[in-house]
Amino acid sequence: MTIREFAKLCDVSPATASRFFSGRGSISEPVRLRIEQMAKKTGYAPPDSFRGRRKTSALIVVIIPNFRQCFFNDMIEQLRTYAERMGKRLLIMPIDQSNPQNTLALISACEPMGVILLHESVDFPLADALSRRNLPVVVCGALAAGRRFSAVHIDDMMAAYDGTNYLIGLGHSKIGFLTDASRAISSGFQRLTGCRKAMEDEHLTFDDSYTQPGGMTYEDGYEGVAALIERHPDLTAIFAFSDDLAAGAIARLREMGRRVPEDISVLGFDDNSMARRFSPALTTVHQPMEQIAQKTLERLANMQGAHDVSSLTMACEIVERASCRALDPSEM
Repeated sequence: MTIREFAKLCDVSPATASRFFSGRGSISEPVRLRIEQMAKKTGYAPPDSFRGRRKTSALIVVIIPNFRQCFFNDMIEQLRTYAERMGKRLLIMPIDQSNPQNTLALISACEPMGVILLHESVDFPLADALSRRNLPVVVCGALAAGRRFSAVHIDDMMAAYDGTNYLIGLGHSKIGFLTDASRAISSGFQRLTGCRKAMEDEHLTFDDSYTQPGGMTYEDGYEGVAALIERHPDLTAIFAFSDDLAAGAIARLREMGRRVPEDISVLGFDDNSMARRFSPALTTVHQPMEQIAQKTLERLANMQGAHDVSSLTMACEIVERASCRALDPSEM
């Protein structure tokens, strides 16, 4: 069957059918669904030469939520390094939450081989728009909400479980948690679930008063730790869900007269480029950013169609530095 014959079955023009299979240009939702259903019904697929047209592009669009978190900047640097080795170019685009159609129009105009998302959540309008396009998308370093896209990430629940267990193993039972605004199936929700499970397994107290939700930036840690300490002045440890949060918390704790780790231990998450340079150097949950970036690019290059939603989970580990200490028996 030719693409003209297939287009006639769908009651669309050959140009519209071509846009559907190439991912170039916009198609209304009803038309997209009609073509998709006819392709499934007939088993039609364009020739290999047609499907490979987008692969000739060397451009990859990377969507970043913000430039304020060290994790995102570090990940972009890793992606850039491996993209150069693969002969690819990156175009970094910040999210335009107010008008995702503008961002989508820019992506379409660039005709990239695919898109890398450094963020994906259930209330991310651009993700909804991308999911309706026939364009390869990979979520890098995060959980793909609703499993709409392929993803390369760590097991956030297990990582947080291990981080909490690490603090418990040092003798800490009064632990506060600096979290993001977690939502169902988000990375933050998975991490919080892991923390809760670790505390419950050791029969330790865990309720919402021991968590401080917010953002993931230095400023969020600076403000959030003060609220935690006000509610629970006897905390002996803080588990922050990003190294930026941990750094902000340590700065505020110093102003409050609390020494780290002598008076209170602080555990970070990510092992970003700041973690080892900070004072004290951060003990943190290490995300293998180099491997995540490499596997993300490889997966994008080798995806079999835009609707490939297979994922890869990478291992993580705790890197011990100087921001956590074991309690003496008299302190427990």
